[in-house]
Amino acid sequence: MLVPAIENRRAYRAISSEALPEGALDEILRAGTLAPSCYNNQPWHLVVAQGQTLQAVHEALSEGNAWARKAPVIVALVTRPCDDCRLDDGRDYAHFDLGLCAMNMMIQATHLGLVAHPIAGFNPKKVRSALGIPKDYDVVSLLVIGQRGDPAHLEEWQKKAETGPRDRKSLDQVVHWNKW
Repeated sequence: MLVPAIENRRAYRAISSEALPEGALDEILRAGTLAPSCYNNQPWHLVVAQGQTLQAVHEALSEGNAWARKAPVIVALVTRPCDDCRLDDGRDYAHFDLGLCAMNMMIQATHLGLVAHPIAGFNPKKVRSALGIPKDYDVVSLLVIGQRGDPAHLEEWQKKAETGPRDRKSLDQVVHWNKW
């Protein structure tokens, strides 16, 4: 049986502007920091945007992510490849480990009955400027966090994604036994 927070996690876009419950953000951030990482390097930085800072981050969002402007919190997920394992064959683990951190945060948010939706549709230079992130760090993703909201403001295709069946590839499409 899967952990319900994994099975129930969805990338909802209908977000309420209502504040998060007391302590919820700390729990979500803490869950992220408990993720595994190569040699326990913990290469992640989580830059929380709220209030006026959040307004500056809104200016960096693509039009397709206009729905995210309702969220009370957006967290920039940031790393630097040199802060984690770098193997001779070009495998840098920093981005992978940051992804594990993000997944922990999403699972914790789902467990708390909240939404944590990662997005790539933003201007990294604007986010870097708004949040004072040093130039040698990669702004990999933004994690939009909030309570479920009313989907009335969403585009029709977004409403369908909110309520439609979860579409996942079957195991036989992605799992290869013993060789490709």
